Amino acid sequence: MRHIALLPLVLSACVSAGSPPSDTSILAIGDSVMAWNGAQGIPEAVQAQLGRPVLDEAQSAAHLTHPNGVAGALGFDITEQFAGDGWDWVILTGGGNDLRGNCRTAAEADILNGLISPGLGGDIPDLIDRIRSTGAKVAFVGYYDGADAASTGFTPCQGAFDTINARMTQLAARDAGLLFFDSGTVIDTADRSLYFRDLIHPSPRGSAVIGENLARAMQEFERAS
Repeated sequence: MRHIALLPLVLSACVSAGSPPSDTSILAIGDSVMAWNGAQGIPEAVQAQLGRPVLDEAQSAAHLTHPNGVAGALGFDITEQFAGDGWDWVILTGGGNDLRGNCRTAAEADILNGLISPGLGGDIPDLIDRIRSTGAKVAFVGYYDGADAASTGFTPCQGAFDTINARMTQLAARDAGLLFFDSGTVIDTADRSLYFRDLIHPSPRGSAVIGENLARAMQEFERAS
């Protein structure tokens, strides 16, 4: 399973906000796993590895759905971070903030199924469908496990995140334009240097490991398409 936390953080975009600068451009949206480390984050590592422009619109504390319109306008609704078309790829992560505080409670199942249900419906597939309808490919980044060193506020969500990742694997198997990248395959939970001091978010090195391997997976995906 993969853990995340979403603390306030202001991000620097890899490229200026606005329309895609070229038909090879990439948009990154999501929560603090994507946003963490600013100019040394996952989107920036993807940009460096691919040599292609990336616009980083991810925001710490963002949810996949948010009932507050003002919060959505400020970037805290991941579904509102995606706008327009012309992107070649959209990199996406999210769901942890929607679940945090509700895991292993009576509310967990409804929230989890609202994100992605056993039938592969829900907020995540809906957002992916909206992105895919513009012609963009999608790379959904699954959460890695928290560090072995300590439990965190996301430890109770391990089972829910495992379920999301399993369902995303199924969803990707039926969509030729969707890549599911499990960041847990490249983050060693015994290596604390890959984690921020909260033992949840990636360190700059952790973001680089995820971003570089994600970029390689995107390249392999394109070659196989």
